Amino acid sequence: MGGIIDGDCTSASPVGPVVHTALTGELLRLSRPRLRSAFGPSVELRPWQEAPERDGVLLMAPHELSAGRRAEVLRSVRWSWVHLTSAGADFIDLAEWPADTLLTRSWRCYAAPLAEYALHAVLTHEWRRGTPWQERDTRSAPAPDAPPVPAGASTGGGTGLWGAEVTVAGWGAVGQRLATVLDALGARVTVLRRSPEPGSPFRQTSDLGRALDADHLVVALPLTAGTRHLFDRAALGWARPGLHLVNVSRAAIVDQDALTELCAAGRLFATLDVTDPEPLPTGHPLRSLPTVRLSPHVAWRSRDSDAAFADDFATIWAALADSDTSAAPDPSAAAGFSADPHSSHAPGIAHAPGISDASAPGVPAPAVPVPGPPAPGVPVPAVPAPGAPAPAVPMPAVPAPSAPAPDARALDAVIPGLVPPTSGRRARAAVRALLTPGRS
Repeated sequence: MGGIIDGDCTSASPVGPVVHTALTGELLRLSRPRLRSAFGPSVELRPWQEAPERDGVLLMAPHELSAGRRAEVLRSVRWSWVHLTSAGADFIDLAEWPADTLLTRSWRCYAAPLAEYALHAVLTHEWRRGTPWQERDTRSAPAPDAPPVPAGASTGGGTGLWGAEVTVAGWGAVGQRLATVLDALGARVTVLRRSPEPGSPFRQTSDLGRALDADHLVVALPLTAGTRHLFDRAALGWARPGLHLVNVSRAAIVDQDALTELCAAGRLFATLDVTDPEPLPTGHPLRSLPTVRLSPHVAWRSRDSDAAFADDFATIWAALADSDTSAAPDPSAAAGFSADPHSSHAPGIAHAPGISDASAPGVPAPAVPVPGPPAPGVPVPAVPAPGAPAPAVPMPAVPAPSAPAPDARALDAVIPGLVPPTSGRRARAAVRALLTPGRS
């Protein structure tokens, strides 16, 4: 098993809720205290191989598994609820996903590290010609009447962010954090998103040409059928000469071959945390171009981020348990899913029809083909963009056995990190599987 997927010691009759895990031993060790803090000491973490044939709840780290092992885990039983430790779910074919299995992702916990990485990349680029500080002060003593700071004093060649034009592509948790910080540092921020939001403090556009007319472009979009190669050769050709592109999302959102050629020609600069493939082959030009900086898909990592997914999992657990289902109709009658109110999905835009306002994927997952466009009449999945990280959530009360099934459309509005499709009936089963002692 390659060290993958450990769990707690198993008892014949569990006394608390049971979560089945597909985690490495290290992730399990790091996340166990957070999960027990949120749900109580009686929560049991079991290996996925011990799950019942149906109604189990799975906590899976997709980036720790090969594509074959992920498929094995997901198909091993009929899960009620699958929660991903990753922020991205693009490796899952939603067209084939069981409509009665809830799928959620860690949508918020990596936003701060990703925004920090993007800010670092932008500042590093701005100060690439040199910094004003020195290991030793080599200035000569000033003349008696000389000003302390001569008019010609050098900043080291850097320019800084004040007045720089920065486009943030995507308006999820990452985009919102980053735009706020950049704005506070004096940058002129433009947000590329599907549709404008009234009252936003930032300039907004749905036009790729306008978005690419900037000093920096930070890609913080999810990879979908609509965003694949959103920044293709033609779009990159519109870019302002000298544009610095930062990608903390997925490599396939940008035409990598075109980007490589433009960086080689000195027309563009790039800081890439994601490439296709990962890692790049030895001798790939991106490895040696002076206009390109690479990192090995670690933008999501920070001091305490490895097990931060447990906080998002706890938040979704509470949202499932606390959602008001008193007047919900049978989900089998639901014709579709509404967009989450925290996002601002709207009909497609003229130049970038696939743009989503969802937060960007943070944890690495091997690139695989994504499903095609949704069927007519089915909205593009919306992902919430909440604010600060959630505190530990006390274990909610067990729902009454007679409680009606939640409506999928209602759940879409209250469950953060929801990846449609899902059904209210199975969502309720997932909660009961977690919260009802004696079930596993």
